[in-house]
Amino acid sequence: MIKAGIDIGTNTALMVIAAVRDDGTYSVLHDVHTLPRLGEGLLQHGSISTDSIARGIESMQTFRSILEQAQPERVLVVATSAMREATNGRSVQQQLEDALGHEITIIDGTREAELTFQGAVGNSPTPSLVIDIGGGSTEYAYGVDGALSFSRSILIGAVKATELFANHRPLPPHAIADARAWVQEALVDVAQLRGATTTCIGVAGTPVALAMIDAGHTEYQAELVENYHLSRDRVDELCEYLCSLSLAEVRSIHGLHERRADIVPMGACILSESMHVLGCTGMTVVTRGLRYGAMLSA
Repeated sequence: MIKAGIDIGTNTALMVIAAVRDDGTYSVLHDVHTLPRLGEGLLQHGSISTDSIARGIESMQTFRSILEQAQPERVLVVATSAMREATNGRSVQQQLEDALGHEITIIDGTREAELTFQGAVGNSPTPSLVIDIGGGSTEYAYGVDGALSFSRSILIGAVKATELFANHRPLPPHAIADARAWVQEALVDVAQLRGATTTCIGVAGTPVALAMIDAGHTEYQAELVENYHLSRDRVDELCEYLCSLSLAEVRSIHGLHERRADIVPMGACILSESMHVLGCTGMTVVTRGLRYGAMLSA
């Protein structure tokens, strides 16, 4: 059966289409990444801007064209933090549905964490902690054999952190300290997971970007960073390095999309502080996530 999953986030809009077999395994046919950044300016204005909506519509039109060719039998489209929080979220939902030709479900943080866990680790018999750093929220999920025993969605994200703390580049020490304190305060309810497992999984753009920089890759290819290991010490070093760069220097790093590059330093701060709070000494990078969970649940 051909299935599709679409994840409309605060920074990215992602789609995967796969041929799913009866035993739950699958072969990916299309994995499409776009960066409409619906959450740009949302923290300040409370609504999704006209420019962001236009970029979102363009992404949905791209997806629609591919869907019409692939003809999946089932499609699940989910939207997350930006459309959850925006005062015009329902209006934007309707506009994007019209462009895509499919219904969009705005899911809560708990459902987001569940689907991300399913997409990233599935029914793995190894107890796993999944950290999904988004643009507007970050999800933490812990479970084994496909069953979750803990999930939280925290209202911290790389776009939000960038707009709050990264007004000057390179980032001054006080801004980095303020960002870390902001993350630490937000993770009070998640700290109970400290030491729960040695298997920490990082999904979404920040871990992937750090893996690419660490490995020296100049363009994104999933197979190059899938299951890449990053120690906490190395994440700390990369965070410090990225925060020390000007915006032009960050954007000049080969392999980082210009609409993602500016938020990676703050994403790295969120990841670094999360690993310290949760006692993760290392992380395995996984390129699958919410869109894969949506596809499997379609």
